[in-house]
Amino acid sequence: MTMLEGLGFPEALRWRDGALWFSDMFRSRVMRWVPGAQAETVLDLSDDGPTVPGGLGWLPDGSLLVVDCEQRRVLRVHDGAVTVHADLADLMTHSANDMHVDPDGTAWVGGYGFDPEHDEPVPSPLVRVGADGEASATASAFVFPNGCERDARGALLVAETFADRVSSMSPDNAVTQRARFEPGSGPDGLSIAPDGAVYVALAFAAALARLAPLEAGPDAPAEFVYRAEPIASGPGAGPLGVYDCAVHPDGRRIAVAMASLDEALAERVDTGRIVVLEL
Repeated sequence: MTMLEGLGFPEALRWRDGALWFSDMFRSRVMRWVPGAQAETVLDLSDDGPTVPGGLGWLPDGSLLVVDCEQRRVLRVHDGAVTVHADLADLMTHSANDMHVDPDGTAWVGGYGFDPEHDEPVPSPLVRVGADGEASATASAFVFPNGCERDARGALLVAETFADRVSSMSPDNAVTQRARFEPGSGPDGLSIAPDGAVYVALAFAAALARLAPLEAGPDAPAEFVYRAEPIASGPGAGPLGVYDCAVHPDGRRIAVAMASLDEALAERVDTGRIVVLEL
């Protein structure tokens, strides 16, 4: 197991060219890490990066796309310049969140849809952003759409954190349930392995679950493959939440992101960490 510590709140894990890219949401930075080496910051506030970066992805020309959660927009980073790729403020009433980007540059962005601290959960649509930055709301709605990734059938799998399920959106926007978890599990990030298995980070259950490929049947139970141990002592002591995961393209490793379940504590203390596990 390889570990990277000293992070605030790591999210949006993406493997690219042998390195793991991720957003450290509470430290206002996008980072790149080759396991076994030091992590490097590739975008922060000094580069006109967002205060709270979220989902990551790339356009066909290699430009980095970053969700600016608080400002509800998608930023484009190209040749060191940061520009607004898409403004989503008219399409989202609350913070933006995670994002999947297709190979053709089409991005699918989820948002909170409600205030988890004060409101009852309500569904909200994914927003489609073309490679040209044109944005529109889809007809498909999810309860707090979070991690999302496209499977081999062309469906987009979406973790619905406050509905405790993973749903599937077909290319024609039809939504079906892929899996349901125990109430309060909080599916957050997800990643699809080359064999079709789906790994789901369960934020509030502090665990990583594996869903068997669809060939096993839609009712196949989830298998828990990792549980986060609490931080035993020190200023960050307490239970950890498991917030995201990313299977390496070789299918033999998975990166798992964690931070304190107490978000106020995670904002003050570097409880965040990423571990790379063998599958």
